[in-house]
Amino acid sequence: MNLIKIFLLKDLKVEFKEKTNFFYILILLSTFTLIITTYFKHENPLNLYFLIFLIIHFFSHQRISRQEIGTSDDLIVFNLPVDLSLFCIAKILFSTLLFFVINIFLFLLYNLLTQEELINLNYGFFLFSFIFSIGINSILTSFSLLLERIKGEGHFMFILIFPLILPFIFLSFNSISDLYSMNFYKFISSFNFQILFAFDILLFALCPILFSYALRR
Repeated sequence: MNLIKIFLLKDLKVEFKEKTNFFYILILLSTFTLIITTYFKHENPLNLYFLIFLIIHFFSHQRISRQEIGTSDDLIVFNLPVDLSLFCIAKILFSTLLFFVINIFLFLLYNLLTQEELINLNYGFFLFSFIFSIGINSILTSFSLLLERIKGEGHFMFILIFPLILPFIFLSFNSISDLYSMNFYKFISSFNFQILFAFDILLFALCPILFSYALRR
């Protein structure tokens, strides 16, 4: 836990001082929110909302991982005598905290641009947003960090990690439909949400292990 805390505090201090990732993501957020809310319509506004959130994750994680690259164009932590899965967990938590702040801006901007389809805050929305963020950050953080390492060593981890996003997106889509039509207690008891929650735990445990294994092989 101390190592995770050290890595996490380091990332938070760097981001608080420089704010480069935050402003980069904020610009992407404004751009894609404006485009999607202008040219796309959907009967369930939550689908477009989390589609924007998903796109922002895809475009941002590689930039976040680049700050871990040293002068030798390799991950700084690669030669440290520590469990690299702990480093990966810290990066996942950092990404989750960063995108939590971004989610606030997305909520305000989305409701501003789509006034006829407002997103209402409730416990189900908060819980799903947290589960969605942890799951997607577990996959994309591990994958983006691995891409910085395996440029000249093959792309076998593409097969191991990145396809995990397909069942995650499918389960998330099903849960979004339930979230809009059920109250909180029915939602957390629904089959779709419980499967998504179990898969989320699996991703949070499995992705750091695969990341550490891949870097140490």
